[in-house]
Amino acid sequence: MVDAPYAIELTGMVKRFPTSDGGVYTAVSGIDLAVPAGRFVSVVGPTGCGKSTLLNAAAGLAPPSEGSVRIFGEPLEGLNKRASYMFQQDALLPWRTVLDNVTLGPRMKGVGRAEREQRGREWLERVGLGPFAGAYPHQLSGGMRRRVAVAQSWIVDPDFIFMDEPFSALDVQTRQLMEDQLLRLWTGSGKTVVFVTHDLDEAISLADEVVLLSAGPASRIVGTYPIDLPRPRDLMDIRTTPAFQDLYRAIWSDLRSEVMKSYERRALAVSNG
Repeated sequence: MVDAPYAIELTGMVKRFPTSDGGVYTAVSGIDLAVPAGRFVSVVGPTGCGKSTLLNAAAGLAPPSEGSVRIFGEPLEGLNKRASYMFQQDALLPWRTVLDNVTLGPRMKGVGRAEREQRGREWLERVGLGPFAGAYPHQLSGGMRRRVAVAQSWIVDPDFIFMDEPFSALDVQTRQLMEDQLLRLWTGSGKTVVFVTHDLDEAISLADEVVLLSAGPASRIVGTYPIDLPRPRDLMDIRTTPAFQDLYRAIWSDLRSEVMKSYERRALAVSNG
């Protein structure tokens, strides 16, 4: 029996960017990462370590300078059309209603108006925004805008959801509500989620596995940590459990070391500048 290919497979991935002085900056180097289908993976690391670069490679937004990206065993060429991407800042069109924003993806795929609006209203109900279908983005709170972005990402039924610090701008209570909602949508969906965050609490609470990147430049993977906390998870209570605290201490010990390296390198660069 042949094993099914990984949903995402990065092999020997290197990503370089040109610098303003004519040089080259290596963001990540030697990245080997395999993500099974349906898995929820969180990526953490110091500021500037290449977390978003890794995500962008899997999304096809920034092809690697070296190495390969495979999606379900096939080389990724161009955009990953099986994926939706949630950025830190939403991309809602201010001149369109909430319903129009949510249904933009199906519209671009050629779905008829009646069908896409029905699906849009169903998704707005699922994220608790049914009464706001006719509202405009400027009339919504930050948390409500994030819910629109969630519906916008999921309505096209992608195989992958790539999330780059999607809840970082929210207050603590709203953020936890959004995390709960995300887990409810993901559970049983079979979708593969790669979630970038600076918040180790958030990373552990949501994920099946946490991936730690080293301080940059030329960041690499320095740790992968299975999160064997039972599902479904009550995010209000899980952070107080001994199992969660043990995981947090183990990962934070390694993360703290990389954060300190990053701080020291930045301080050295400033002093030499």
